[in-house]
Amino acid sequence: MIKNEKQLLIVSIIISFLALLIVSIIFLLSGITGLIFISILLGALLSGINFIIGLLLIKFSLKKSANIFLLTLWSGLLFRLILGLSLVLITLIFLEINTYGFIFSILFFYVFYLLIEIFYLNLGRKSQFGGK
Repeated sequence: MIKNEKQLLIVSIIISFLALLIVSIIFLLSGITGLIFISILLGALLSGINFIIGLLLIKFSLKKSANIFLLTLWSGLLFRLILGLSLVLITLIFLEINTYGFIFSILFFYVFYLLIEIFYLNLGRKSQFGGK
């Protein structure tokens, strides 16, 4: 059972590493082409950047007042949405990648990292108020 934020981040890093390791093994066994492999890695990278920015904003605003917390949360969400959309469009327009692998990878890692952020927020609020 995950009891604090540090354990949650360690577990999320391990799961991310295992997912990328599985994709790498499939690539090395010639199960997927190099184009699909690069597309999946780029999608994971963009989702990871989005996650790190969100995590830093949450960490910054977690101990602040409710107004500052909500302002940081919503403005950070808007910033990350615009940045993510811009990076996805730039990648799709200027790089020769497999569109389906890229979008699927972004979707998978985005949902995974979003769940980690929600759990992180939940654990952070519980520890802040001393609840269980």
